Amino acid sequence: MARSYLEVKEFEGRKYYYLDVGSGWHGEVSFRLWVNAKLVKFNESGEAYVEFPAQNARIVKTEKGNLVLRPEEGWFVYDVGIGADYRETSTFKLIGIAEGEADIYPYEIYHSPVGSLGISNYALVSTQLKKIKIEWDSGCARGVSVYYPDGSIEEVDNVDIEELEGDAL
Repeated sequence: MARSYLEVKEFEGRKYYYLDVGSGWHGEVSFRLWVNAKLVKFNESGEAYVEFPAQNARIVKTEKGNLVLRPEEGWFVYDVGIGADYRETSTFKLIGIAEGEADIYPYEIYHSPVGSLGISNYALVSTQLKKIKIEWDSGCARGVSVYYPDGSIEEVDNVDIEELEGDAL
């Protein structure tokens, strides 16, 4: 599982945890994800973090448009995507997910202020599915990755997996 360290805002004696997701044009954030305190963990130094994939958690959009990671039994939030190769832009697409089976929140990470050194594409995917499959292109390589709730990832690169489907054991 991957840790994402959180920021905190204090207001009227209460702590509100959040994660600024993405780093686009000149560091512009793709979106802010507020994190319910029940999902916040702390390391030995007292720093707050959340783990992805988040189990029994769901991203909810509030009436005013805020995104909040909240506890919800049977739901998962995966952080999927692929890093870009030098001076390339990565792409990916979700495979085998019907409309309405997942909420997708895409974000980019620029590897320089305007992305000339590369742009990596990712997404937070909120779903009840026990695995997420993506087909990706990093600019110089292509492949397929499968993400599981325990944080494990199966990956095959430089192959068109659908073309070989009938040849597998």
